Order: sequence, then structure tokens, then C-alpha cells
Amino acid sequence: MIRDLKKEVFYPHPPQRVWQVLTNRRALAAWLMENDFEPRVGHKFRFQDSTLPGLDESIDCEVIELDEPKRLSYTWQDKFMPKPSIVTWVLEPQEGGTQLRLEHRILETTVTKSPKPSQGEFMQEQTTTSALYGKSLALQTKSPSALQTRTLIKTSGEHQLLSSWSIGMEFQASTSVILTSYLSSRWEYKLEHVLPQVLVQGK
Repeated sequence: MIRDLKKEVFYPHPPQRVWQVLTNRRALAAWLMENDFEPRVGHKFRFQDSTLPGLDESIDCEVIELDEPKRLSYTWQDKFMPKPSIVTWVLEPQEGGTQLRLEHRILETTVTKSPKPSQGEFMQEQTTTSALYGKSLALQTKSPSALQTRTLIKTSGEHQLLSSWSIGMEFQASTSVILTSYLSSRWEYKLEHVLPQVLVQGK
């Protein structure tokens, strides 16, 4: 099951400098993703990246909270997500620098099933690994007889697995491989290895 992420990192830089790398479009592009961010409540923007091969990694966002240089929140929703998650940054001044806290929170979703499921009745599998870059994709299928939610693990036999699904079914992604990758390891990598370099470079 994908869980909310809470991460804290200390940077030997003042809050205003850390705030800059969170809200400046050029700095964000250097450590996170290309974007059209503006530090303004209500501003809708998009992150765009191509880190995961073969995947359209666009993320639609909206600034919902802004308190410079203390707190920033925005929604986060890619095309695989039925509803947005919430990203919140909190900056606390410390002696010699800034304690940055990230909380990436997933909003609850509800999955329903038919009262009369067919042979392939409702099943749900959740997967968590440390290397989910392009490895998992949850698909929700809806047919006249039942609503099924399954998690497919991409392996060498993925094409055979997918071909077994009936033609004409309506597919709707219910779990995001992009979101999962960030919650499993990408946020940690960005915050601990990439963002510090940008802070030092002064972008």
C-alpha cells in the first residue's frame, strides 16, 4: 500500500535561500523538474520530466498555500491518479541553517464492486518495492458484469499478461507509477543529493 511520505533534511543555508530553490522556476527545474511555477496562491502549473523511459511524466499542480519563507503547499496529480495528492513544504530556521520538512499526503480514494461479481471477482493487490521505476501499474477495468481492480507487475511476460484481458474493456489507472516512484525513493534522492548541489551553485 502506498503510504504518505514525511521527510526532514537540514541544509546549512538560511530559510530565504532554501525557499528560493522551492519557488524559483529555474531553480526548481535544476533539481526537480521543468515547470511553469509561480509563487502565487491559485496558480496552476505543471511539472514535466522524462526520467521514467516511455512514460509521459507530466504532473498538474495548483498552489493552495503560501507563507514566505515558512510554508508552501500545492496539489500534485498525474494522469494515473484519480484525485490529487498534496505536497507541503515547511521551513524552520535552525542555528547554522534551515530544517526543511516535506510531507507528501495521499487523499483517500474509494473502490466499489458489483454486488454480483463474475468469475474474476473483485481483487486488489498492493505492491511496494524500492525500485518501482516503470515496474508497476494498477489498472481498473469495468465491464457490464463486474468492476475489477488489479495490480500488474511488469515482467518479461507483460505482453502476454496484458493480451489476456478482454478487448473492449474500459481501462482507468488507479495507482500512479510516477507517484509511487517519488514516495519510494525519488524524493529522498532529490532532497539529499540534487537539491544541495543547487543550493551551493546559487541557481
